[in-house]
Order: sequence, then C-alpha cells, then structure tokens
Amino acid sequence: MAGQDDTASLREELDAQRQHLAEQMRLLEAQMVDYQKQVERINDLERRLIEAEAVGDTGTVAQGASTADARVADTSQSTAGNETLSEEEPADQWAPTVADKNQQLLAGEGRSAPYVDEAFTKSVPLFGSSWRLGFGGYAKVDVLHDFSGTGNEQEFVLSTIPVDGNPPPGSYTNLQASETRFHLEARNTNPDFADNSFYVEFDFFDEQNPSSVRLRHAYFRYGRLLAGRTWSLITELRQLPLILDFASGDSILGGRTEQVRYNTVSDDNTFGWAFALENFDDAAIANPHDLSGTSRSNFPRITVGFTKLYDRAIWSTGGAVTQLRFNGTEGQPDSDELAYTFTTAGRLYLDSYKENFLGFGIGYQSGSVTDVATFANGGIPNAVIQLDGGLDVAKSWNTQIGLHWEWNSKLSSNFSYAYARLTRMPGLFDPDLIRTGSSLHANLIYQYNDLITAGIEYMYGNRENVSGRDGDAQRIQFSLFYYF
Repeated sequence: MAGQDDTASLREELDAQRQHLAEQMRLLEAQMVDYQKQVERINDLERRLIEAEAVGDTGTVAQGASTADARVADTSQSTAGNETLSEEEPADQWAPTVADKNQQLLAGEGRSAPYVDEAFTKSVPLFGSSWRLGFGGYAKVDVLHDFSGTGNEQEFVLSTIPVDGNPPPGSYTNLQASETRFHLEARNTNPDFADNSFYVEFDFFDEQNPSSVRLRHAYFRYGRLLAGRTWSLITELRQLPLILDFASGDSILGGRTEQVRYNTVSDDNTFGWAFALENFDDAAIANPHDLSGTSRSNFPRITVGFTKLYDRAIWSTGGAVTQLRFNGTEGQPDSDELAYTFTTAGRLYLDSYKENFLGFGIGYQSGSVTDVATFANGGIPNAVIQLDGGLDVAKSWNTQIGLHWEWNSKLSSNFSYAYARLTRMPGLFDPDLIRTGSSLHANLIYQYNDLITAGIEYMYGNRENVSGRDGDAQRIQFSLFYYF
C-alpha cells in the first residue's frame, strides 16, 4: 500500500509540474507576442519618422510630405545606440545600423532622406557592378487663394506684400504644379567604399518659366567628402515643422549653393562637425553712384558647423565668413569688408516616440544679410558703395520657432512663426526695400495612405519697409501630394 501511495504522490507532483510548465510556456508565448508587437511598433515609428519628418533642402506632412522648400527628414533615432539583432535574426545587408542613422542625422543636408527608405528598396542593382540606382519624388498640386493681392502667386514671399497699393491689392486664386520634383540616387554598396554615392534632384519651380526643369541638388559623397550643389552648412532645415507653403523657411539661413565639404563624427556618432568652402553672392553690393568697378571677392565663403545629438533633442551651431570687395577701375580704389554669419538652431522632441517636436533657430548677420531668405527674396544688398569708395555694410538678425503635432496616425498639424529685421541700414538704402518681415503658418494635414497626402494651410505675413511704411497679407493654400 505504501508503494502505491508513493506512486500516486509522484504522479500528482509530476502532473503539477507539467501544469506549471505549461502555464510558464503560455506566459512566455504571451510575452513573445507582446515583444513582437513592441518591435513592430518601433519599426513603424522609425519608418514614419524617416518618411514624415524634416534637416533636408527638410525637410515636411505625415509620412513624407514635408515643407515645400524645406521638405526635411532626419532618421530621428535615439543616440543611446542600444539596438541589437539576435543571432537568429541576421541583419539585412541593406539595412542601416544605428550608427549609420546617426551619421545621416548629423549630416543634415536635408533633402534625400524623405525619399529613401531604410533598406533602399526603391532601387535596382546595376548589374556587373556594386552600384544600386534609386528613383523617387512626388507630384504636388497647390490651390492658393490670396486675400490681399500679394505679388508672388506661387509662394508667400514677405517682400511682395502690398504697401500703399503696390503691388495692387485684391484677392485672386492660382493653381500650380511647380513644386513637383524627382530625384536619382546612386549608391556604391561595396564595403570598401563606405558612404560613396551620387544624388541629383530637379523640380519645376522656375518663377519666370514654370514649365522649365530646375536643378535643386547635384552632389557626390566619397567617405567624409561631399562636393557639388546642396544646402549650405549654415542651413538647418530640421528646425522647421511641416509647412505646405514653398517659402515656409522665411527666416532660415543659407540656401542651396555649390560647395566642397568635409564631415567627421565622434566614435559614438552623437557629435559631428564639418568644414566647407562655399559659393557666395558677392555681387549683392549696391552702387547708387555708379562708380567704376566690379563687385567680386578673392576667396569663397568659409563655413564651419557643429551638431550634437541628444536622446530627445538635436542642436547645431555654426558660422560663415567671407569677403565683400569692390574692385575699382579707371582710378577708383578697391575696398573690402569682412562679412560673417552666426547661427544656432535645433529641435526638441516632446515625447519618447519623437512624433511631436519644437523647432527653433536664431542667427545674426553682418554684411551677409542675403543669407536670410526674407532679405534675399526682397533684393536687399549686403552693402552699399559710398561716394568715397568705402563699403557701408548692412546688419540683421532672424529667428524662427515651430511646432509639429500628430493628432493620430492620419492627422497632424504644424505651426511656424518667423521674424527677420535689419538692425543696421546704410544711409543710401532704397526706402521701399523691406526692413522687417514676419510670418505665421498653421495647417492641418491628412495622410490618406502611403501615396496620397492632402493638407490645408493658413498664412499671415507682415512687411515693414526702410521708410517705415508697412502692410500685411493673408493667404490660404490647399495642397495635394502623390508620392512615387
């Protein structure tokens, strides 16, 4: 009897252990399912951040539609660098590492990222070589209704806001497809040639001839070297939210220009700096006395920039120095002045998923006011040649703050305020030139699917001239994107 009792007891213990093991297995399976959901959520957020944010050129509309001329996106990854792959999950040979993403984030040129997914799947191999070729872009149609007769019918340019009936006031409506753009990118996948690529992008935003193709970017990378035409090193598009108006960066600095740049990053890929020689508009010198000579500098603009990545922030700062020079002829003496620009800008994420953020930027310019979009669009010169041949330089400052907010997976809103002001005006400045400009943009954007995105935006602007006369304007814009 004792043996039977022992056997029964052992069977009961065995059954209990089996039930306990089965329960542990069920819990483990549930944890694995939860883990997989979290992984899918992280992957989806990373994809949305790459496609939806924006720097770049910025970078701007849920999942890919970004600001008109600042359609910028960064990889927006945590800088902790703790993402790993298990031994059972080999890495895709095209998938970038966290270090790769941080390097892209540090670079911040701002224009290729919105159209390049993580795996570079929108590409084909060039057989017989280690190169792959990708093609992409979007078609965009805008319907603009201006309430005030603003002089530019394609973008909300502050210097064209009517002042005392010039341009003539009065509402109008305009339709355009000029922002439609496309790009080609070639990448060398040979590991011996890391970060070896070529990128070219075009649109149709030639205001004189809307049917003409316009070159936006054309540059190559070879390791740390970048050479060609793209955004200036002092242009920080990641400060901008997702604005529909093409002139959304009313007070951003720099612009697209020809350059030779060297980039480098820290070992942990959270800090980077770059040095560049850039083209500069040295002819933006007014000559009201029609003195004999030519405006030309002896050397290109020298630019330095730094970027630091934090867990929930991006911060960058930089500066540029160049020469303003009037080369006199027929006995007119030469004259020159040093021109410089300083800027600091960045982005502060408001949640751990990095879906919502505040963008900010501020800059100061001496003899380089054309670095500010507001003044460049308004034809403001960097300096004036005085009767004695000396250069009288203009000075200014600019700032911008913006908010990107996602209401849900389909709807998002963006708000931006920009301000720029000349703090020093040469005495011979045209009194009808713009001295101060400010703008406010607010929109609601709906992403129907990965191909179609639509949005509506309200904008308000104010302009004050050198003479003190001012004016304001309002506009509404509806935009429809088709991504390919």
